[in-house]
Amino acid sequence: MARNTQSGWAHAAPYLAALKKDVDGVYACHTGGLSPRFVKAWSDAGLKGRIPLVGVGTLTDENILKAMGDEAVGVITSLIYSAALDSPANKKFAASYEKRYNRTTSLYSAEGYTGARFYYEALKAVNGDVEDKEKFLAALRKVEIGDDARGPLRMDDLGNPIQNVYIRKVERVGGQLQNAVIHTYPTVSQFWTYNRGEYLKLPAYDRNNPPCKFCE
Repeated sequence: MARNTQSGWAHAAPYLAALKKDVDGVYACHTGGLSPRFVKAWSDAGLKGRIPLVGVGTLTDENILKAMGDEAVGVITSLIYSAALDSPANKKFAASYEKRYNRTTSLYSAEGYTGARFYYEALKAVNGDVEDKEKFLAALRKVEIGDDARGPLRMDDLGNPIQNVYIRKVERVGGQLQNAVIHTYPTVSQFWTYNRGEYLKLPAYDRNNPPCKFCE
């Protein structure tokens, strides 16, 4: 069953009360201030430890995680980055970022850094000549970064990133909450395991497609 929460909802209790007792888990898609409110309500309702809570990566983004407590421990999310990613490239990026801005890295800072690197590499390839737009765009699509904070990155021929996707679990380490990486799906394209040709034949994605027969 999928249930849409109203924008700006004040209380999650009505939605949590509607959960069936035999559900295998709950997937939460929240961002911003709604994320800590939902996770806290989840715990207060006695559901923590009884029903698995998984969600979109922004549910426990580092900018939001600092506003949460132990109620968030155990929440599982997927995203293309984690500040806790254990790689030399991310450790270097995170240390430099935190030193300069006095805050933990997050999806948004990592994406901004990656985007700047892509432009930088493409600019080098065309010797700074961006007047020839097609040449610059072609160079941009050819950029491959093997040591990005998020992991190896490159573009497909349609201009979409091929990148790692991380499964993260909130853990408390050294007194701080973090999105510990528990599994990595390497080099995921926009088509993932789908047949590219068949996928491109499908109608454009929108709020009505694909249909959700269990939505309320």
